[in-house]
Amino acid sequence: MDKYIYFAADEPKETVRVLEGKAKDWFTGVSDSSYLSKIERSWRAYYGDYYGSNDSAHNISFGGESGEIVNLAVNHYRNLARHIHVMVTGTRPAFQCRAINTDKQSLIQAKLGNGLLDYYMREMRLEEVLKQAVEYAIILGSGYVKMEWNSSKGEVYDYIEPDPESIVSVDEEGNGLDKQGMIVEPFAIHQGDIDYSLVSPYDVVFDSTKEYYDKNEWVVVRSKINKYDLIAKYPEFSEELRDVDTVDKHSKARGSSPYSKRNETDDIFVKEFFHKRTASMPNGKYMLYVNEEVILETTVLPYRDLPIYRITPSSIIGTPYGYTDMFDLLPLQEMLNSMYSTAATNIQA
Repeated sequence: MDKYIYFAADEPKETVRVLEGKAKDWFTGVSDSSYLSKIERSWRAYYGDYYGSNDSAHNISFGGESGEIVNLAVNHYRNLARHIHVMVTGTRPAFQCRAINTDKQSLIQAKLGNGLLDYYMREMRLEEVLKQAVEYAIILGSGYVKMEWNSSKGEVYDYIEPDPESIVSVDEEGNGLDKQGMIVEPFAIHQGDIDYSLVSPYDVVFDSTKEYYDKNEWVVVRSKINKYDLIAKYPEFSEELRDVDTVDKHSKARGSSPYSKRNETDDIFVKEFFHKRTASMPNGKYMLYVNEEVILETTVLPYRDLPIYRITPSSIIGTPYGYTDMFDLLPLQEMLNSMYSTAATNIQA
C-alpha cells in the first residue's frame, strides 16, 4: 500500500485488505476494553443465562464441589428492559410530510408522501424493524438499521437475454446449460424498492477514533446471505463463492447465539463498505465483497449519505460507542441472584 494514497481511493483489493485489518483491530479494541464482553453479558442476562449454560438458564441448577450450592436466578433484568422497551415504543413514530410551498402540486406530493410513509410503516413492517432496533439499543447499547435500494424487489418489467458464450451445452428439452450444468435463463429486471434490515453491533465496523458515530466517514456492515443466491446473481464468481466457509464454520456468529451453532447453513458472511462523499472521495464509494479475492461490486456511493442509521440510549463521551443504562443493572442483578441462591441453598440444606 502506498502511504500517500488514501485507502478508500486505492485499488479494490488493497482497499479490502486494509478494511479487513481495520475490522480485526476494531474487534480487538472492543474486546480489550471489555466493551464486547459487557454486551455479551447483557445479552445473556436478558435471556436468563447467568450460570454459563443456556440449557440451565430456566432451571434450578447446582454448583460447588458436590452440588451443595443452589444456583437460582430471578430475572428482574429482563423485566425492567421489557418495561423500558414498551415505554419507548408504545407511541408510534409520528412522521409527517410537509409541503414547503403552498401550490397545489406540492400539497398533493405531501399527501402522497404521508401515504407512502404509512404504507412502509404498516405493510412493509418498517415499524417492527425500528422496534427491534430499540430492543437492540436497550440491551446491547446500540441498534442499527440498514436502509438501501434493492434492485431485485418489485415487479419484473423487462428481461435481459443471457450471453450466448455462457451456454456450453443443451439439455433434452432445448434449454441452454452453463459449464456447471445449470439452466441459463434470462435475467429479470425488477422495478426495485426500498429494503431495510436490522443490524447488530457485532456486524458493524467503523472508525473508532472518532468522538461521535455521526462523524464517521465510512462504515462496514456484515450480512448473512445464501451463497447460492449470490452465485445466481454473480455467476462469474460461482467457483470462488462455493469455496467460502458458511457462517456456522465461524467461531463468532451474530449475537453469540447458542442456538445457531448447532445447525448447518448455506449462508455466508458478505460485507458492504460505504464511504461518504468527502474532499478525498468526491463521489464516495461502495463495495460489496467477501474477501480480497471475491469482490462482487465496486462503484460510487449510490446514496446521499451513509445508509446505516444508529439508535442508542446514549454515547460514551469521547467515543463512538453506545451506552445503555441496563449495563448499570448487571452487577445488581448478579447480586440478587447470589442472595436468592444463598437463601435457596440454606433451605435445601
